[in-house]
Amino acid sequence: MNIFIVEDNEASLFALSNYLREEGHEVIEAKDFKSASKVLNDAKKINFIDVIITDLKLPDGSGIEILRTVKSKNYDIDVLITTGFSSVKTAVEAIKSGAYDYITKPINLEELDIILKRIVSKRNLLSEINELKIRLEDKFSFGNLITKSKKMIEIINTAIAVSNTHSTVLIEGESGTGKELLANIIVNNSDRKNKPFIKLNCAALSETILESELFGHEKGSFTGADSLHKGRFEISDGGTIFLDEIGEIPLKTQAKILRVLQEKEFERVGGNKTIKVDVRIIAASQDIADKVKKGEFRQDLYYRLNVINLKIIPLRERKEDIPLLVNKFVEDFSKEMGKNIKGVDEKVLNILLDYNYPGNIRELKNIIEFMVAVSAADAETVASGTILPAYLKDLNYSNNLSKDEKDVYNNINDGEENYIKIPLNTRLEDAENLIISKTLMQNSNDKVKTAKALNIGLKTLYRKLETIKNLNI
Repeated sequence: MNIFIVEDNEASLFALSNYLREEGHEVIEAKDFKSASKVLNDAKKINFIDVIITDLKLPDGSGIEILRTVKSKNYDIDVLITTGFSSVKTAVEAIKSGAYDYITKPINLEELDIILKRIVSKRNLLSEINELKIRLEDKFSFGNLITKSKKMIEIINTAIAVSNTHSTVLIEGESGTGKELLANIIVNNSDRKNKPFIKLNCAALSETILESELFGHEKGSFTGADSLHKGRFEISDGGTIFLDEIGEIPLKTQAKILRVLQEKEFERVGGNKTIKVDVRIIAASQDIADKVKKGEFRQDLYYRLNVINLKIIPLRERKEDIPLLVNKFVEDFSKEMGKNIKGVDEKVLNILLDYNYPGNIRELKNIIEFMVAVSAADAETVASGTILPAYLKDLNYSNNLSKDEKDVYNNINDGEENYIKIPLNTRLEDAENLIISKTLMQNSNDKVKTAKALNIGLKTLYRKLETIKNLNI
């Protein structure tokens, strides 16, 4: 654990710090209330701390004040008060105010160990409870795989059938089809459902950060590595890890993942200790087979991942699901926005059924959110007209024109749909952000298509999207 000790007696501080470090804990020290306050107001350090061990009496304040600061800012930190026998009554009052426990001086190290182990157990239990809550919320979230498509039901039944095996699973499908949700279904029906379920988008991280996130790193292994960091594989030991966009992982890192699959072991970055893990891997990708052909993805790793292959069909191939999804999204967004909308009118539904959804379910969800948001508060249904997003209104209008009228219409709208105006003297960064955001919008938020259209790597696109602020994309 990461422990912050606040103690004005230098000998006591030195002895306690050394003991805790020998027990494998990371330790931060402060000798008075002023120094402790600086740590508590340092966002980077406060996120590092699990437990504060503070003396009740400090030369310029008290441990009670430290406790109040922690509680007032809702920090996820357990506070342990140390005190002399004469102040036990005050320490008990501190527990009533939210301290985890108190311990009298001189500190009995065995007693301290017992208290710290109780804290570890409590934190692990809370972590498991939170994970189960998140998993339950995911199970009933907007992206839920609502379907009456025979093909999709077959895919889901296959996923459930293989859920209790330990075989690796490769889920393939276009962006927005629900690959992560299918992974949730597998885990929720498996014998690992009460174990860790860790998710990672491999395309969103640089090579160095990705390796550290997957395998962890030792303290001092690189600049900024201020403490030991456990990676996702280590954290998910006994459970499941979901690697989204696995096709974007660099070849060097692919070799290490292959070792985890084959040998169930790895070393942290900067370390030489071999760590054994029991982890089931579920991977997802859009075009991994194509990357294998191009030599961008290891063939041996592909075969190890592709033991069980599940291909999710796009929304345009299961349009019978659109009315179900529309009603679900309208109900959810109507409730979220405090409205009483029950559905969409027939004309709007027909327009939604005619559209091909390059962004799949995610795009349909965004369309419904927009329409519910702009509908009147007292509307009973989402009606036609101005309620549709602009690009759907234009598409619907052009679909009802004759061929000659369509040619004229498309020429009129060519500049509006396929071009953007960038004033002279615009900063290069702002122009780039605008081009990226508009291209992403044109591709219905499909990042793979957008990256290809802009001729940049998917990781580069994710990195640039992080810098785009206050743009309506």
